[in-house]
Amino acid sequence: MSAEQDMDSQQATFPLSPPQIAGFWQEFLGRLPALEALSGVEFVESANDLLHPIAPGLSLEREEPGQDPAGRLVVTAHGSIEQFENVQALVRQAPPIPGYALQAFRSRNLGGSFAMRMQDFELSCADVLVAHYDAGGVVGLELGFGKTIPQDMRDHARHMAFIMLDHVLGEWDFAVRVGPVDFVEGFSGEPVPLSDFVPVFDAFMHEALGRSYELPAEQDESWMMLEVRGREASADAPPDLLSFRASANAVATRADLPYFVTLELGFESQEQLDQVRDAQDALGSELERLHLGLLVFTRVQQMSARVAACYVSDAQAATALMQHLATQYAPAIEAQVAVAYDPAWQEFLGLYAAVSADAQD
Repeated sequence: MSAEQDMDSQQATFPLSPPQIAGFWQEFLGRLPALEALSGVEFVESANDLLHPIAPGLSLEREEPGQDPAGRLVVTAHGSIEQFENVQALVRQAPPIPGYALQAFRSRNLGGSFAMRMQDFELSCADVLVAHYDAGGVVGLELGFGKTIPQDMRDHARHMAFIMLDHVLGEWDFAVRVGPVDFVEGFSGEPVPLSDFVPVFDAFMHEALGRSYELPAEQDESWMMLEVRGREASADAPPDLLSFRASANAVATRADLPYFVTLELGFESQEQLDQVRDAQDALGSELERLHLGLLVFTRVQQMSARVAACYVSDAQAATALMQHLATQYAPAIEAQVAVAYDPAWQEFLGLYAAVSADAQD
């Protein structure tokens, strides 16, 4: 976690409501002509004076037009993943903004080669060395320096290195797809300068971790059937039956699938189990037909309930679909739906690591 992340994560996080979001954008659009008459710095400061009363952990930043004639407004949480749901909601529910494209999260610093100077100390991307490894489906990083850092500046240099890493990888990759980050004296792998790290990172995500970020084609689907037992289950209790979609790893941590939603249906007979299975099978098909998300596993728990777990783009729409299908296929069974914001796919990747380890044994 970066120093910015650590600072911002201390702020209490409350989901922004649709009226709050609508009210902010209405006020912003009303003041946009006056904002555009200001300098770049004044534009950002005034825009954030409107935003911070409802979302103190978020900020608006403005990128000047490049090849695109439109300017770009960026909503950032400064790397604090606890605030990412609000970032995405603010962008998703925004109206068109004349003259601007709107983006969630800071982009990568193109080129990845720059220097920073803070408190009379300068550090360049070439001075920061990075090695990487698989940390359970996310990228673990080891950091060091390619030049001698005075003892009294080491903490300061590490803080700068975190900021630079955030700018090089971009806000989403650094917060969601990077796991542990440690400063080391000796590297376990071959380090590269931070200025050269982006293509190494992308290749590792694609080739080693298997992230194409495209839904698997039918011929590439891979489901695994396992018997699993919860930590608190008694020795004589029946094992849970897990049907796990290993091929869903290809899209794990995709930014448009941040919600983990489960549909739990109890059963007391084979007939009811068949109804539950039909409802959850229909859920998987409908999620993909509607381009709403995908089913990643089902779990029969203690031979009394079956849970279907999904990652979706729109939690409200997915919840409504689950309730509808449960009523259609299993009208006598009460549906229990749970929603969690899980952009790092922790629920899936925790199982994926355990299943992969079990398959190798």
